[in-house]
Amino acid sequence: MYQPLMALSAGRLDLAIRASAQAVLIDDPERTPSLPRKHFLALLHMVDTKTRRYAHFAYRFSTEPPFEILQVSSQLPLRTAPSEDDLGHAFAFSSGLALRRGVDVVITYAAGDRDPRALVMPLEIFDAVFVEEDQPELM
Repeated sequence: MYQPLMALSAGRLDLAIRASAQAVLIDDPERTPSLPRKHFLALLHMVDTKTRRYAHFAYRFSTEPPFEILQVSSQLPLRTAPSEDDLGHAFAFSSGLALRRGVDVVITYAAGDRDPRALVMPLEIFDAVFVEEDQPELM
């Protein structure tokens, strides 16, 4: 297990951590200097089950069994929107991940469960969201 995530969730019955089933292979050491080796990139989100607030993160994991998590990003800058029924708070929910032409990370998501959006970032700039000392935080 990845210790920072285990420490974050310890004793927090109101916190759920969920990962996507989709991952993309990254093999570009020049564009990923914070992890200059072949790895998979995927998304996860944390939800406060009491408030229904979401926080989205990317993570990198090994290409070899046991596929351990190597890095978790800082919170991703997804733009939120209120829901159509305008109950509660504004939110976003990530839904997809792709690597465009091998150089751009594309994260698709819905804002407020109605507005389709995409976060597109060059791989070398996206690499900066992975700061080894940072632990993911919910909100």
